[in-house]
Amino acid sequence: MFKFLYALFACLLFSFSSLLYATEQSIHDSETIKTSLNEDDSYWELDLGVSIEFSKHYIQGINKHNNGDANALLLLSGGYYYKDFFLEVSPLIGRPFTIGYSLQRTKYFVVNLISESLFEGFDQSSQKQGEQLTGINARKSSLDAGIEVYYSHKYGESRFRALRDISNTHNGYVIAFDYAYPLFKKRWTIWPSYGLSWLSGDVTDYYFGVNANETSITRPQYKPDSAFTHKLNLYLAYQYNTHLSFIGYGDYILFSHNINNSPLVSPNKDSFRLGMGVMWSF
Repeated sequence: MFKFLYALFACLLFSFSSLLYATEQSIHDSETIKTSLNEDDSYWELDLGVSIEFSKHYIQGINKHNNGDANALLLLSGGYYYKDFFLEVSPLIGRPFTIGYSLQRTKYFVVNLISESLFEGFDQSSQKQGEQLTGINARKSSLDAGIEVYYSHKYGESRFRALRDISNTHNGYVIAFDYAYPLFKKRWTIWPSYGLSWLSGDVTDYYFGVNANETSITRPQYKPDSAFTHKLNLYLAYQYNTHLSFIGYGDYILFSHNINNSPLVSPNKDSFRLGMGVMWSF
């Protein structure tokens, strides 16, 4: 599977390199982004776009085809910033819709209080093939809150998050570490990253466990313990002009055995997506 991942990312990078050429004009670099966070006045950023995406979900039956589905998607990225308060979403680089407040903010070090929804809900109506989800209880999206720490250094950017469910959904904890090495060269933005997350037993049991009232001939009762997830991500953007950018993205998520062994997941062992599209900056 890792060979597939490397080939997937290589194809994405090659496709963009063949389609577009680099020019001499520079676009926003990391120093500009860091400086903008120190402005006293409120400001906002908004990018809208469309993409064609091929993806495979980790839950059985959600895809129409076992190997994944192709879909056209609308994309939204950006945020609103006012002093220490912010609303932000950048799903292609791993930031879900987030409400936050900065406790400390310097050029290289940021500490935020945040709340965001980390998990996608699903129920039996989510399945597009098979009967594996028939009769399950609905899994709802949660709202998780806690602390987030960013550290920018010469080897990239590191982010640490410690979050707890505040919506009384799974009542569990998530501890996550992400490392990214963003590159800004001329009109190109290249953003590779790796993420490691620990999910407490309450989280894995809620989303991947099978309760007694959900059992069937093909779905035995299952109660998982805590688990890890690994995520590799690559985001590419080429700024064609002031407003229009061409983008490409791909990610691959690998789960530890406590998730893989769930009757809701097995025989799926992973999840991935690969997409290309355009974004318009306002």
